[in-house]
Amino acid sequence: MGIEFQEHKAVETYAEGVTAEELTLRPMILKMAGKVRGQNVLDIGCGDGRYSELFARSGANVTATDLAAPQIEMAQKKHAHQNIRYSVGDVSAAGAEPGSMNLVLANMVVPSIGSVEKLDALFAQARKMLRPDGRFIISVLHPLILSPNQDDSDRPVNFDPANYFNEGSPYRSEAKTNAGNTMVFNESHFSLTKLSELMQKNGFLIKSMVESKQVPEKGMLLPKYLAFECVLEKQLQN
Repeated sequence: MGIEFQEHKAVETYAEGVTAEELTLRPMILKMAGKVRGQNVLDIGCGDGRYSELFARSGANVTATDLAAPQIEMAQKKHAHQNIRYSVGDVSAAGAEPGSMNLVLANMVVPSIGSVEKLDALFAQARKMLRPDGRFIISVLHPLILSPNQDDSDRPVNFDPANYFNEGSPYRSEAKTNAGNTMVFNESHFSLTKLSELMQKNGFLIKSMVESKQVPEKGMLLPKYLAFECVLEKQLQN
């Protein structure tokens, strides 16, 4: 995630759970992932391990990585499971066999990446780890949330729309936790065009794209998240 998770206090606050994420993004990701029993799942940027545990409890064998050691410490404490192997570092630090994953998840990892080159490297890592019939799920903030004068204040965003095609341009957003605390995220923006280009460059095609639902009773009138389910190009050619 796009926050300084080397600080333990930030990790503890994030572990309270982000209301919007739990109500809208989580069910969307789990539905897109589908049945994972018996599958190998790689959770890149796993954070405190909440998705890793959900997949493990559904019968998947999960490899979970995060660059922030405090996040992995929290994951091992709060979301431990015998089917999860946590590790600090990038994908290479996990020790997983290339070409062994049925599913790779990069949930809200893209906003934490500051350059096109690093984003390209992330997609390349995902492809390297996937089986030929594997899937890659990516989630990002919906571009509508970056729009000025939008009337949905649940996740305020400080973003200049003039920078929409300035790939990697920084912005700040906020999110409320279930305990009522506010988290501030320092993130980077990539256009949908650039995301699509990098997917194609690394041999991916978009199989499906889903927007998160509205939750009017919580004041969430705009879709906050966007998720892509990608497959390797060769799958659709066969």
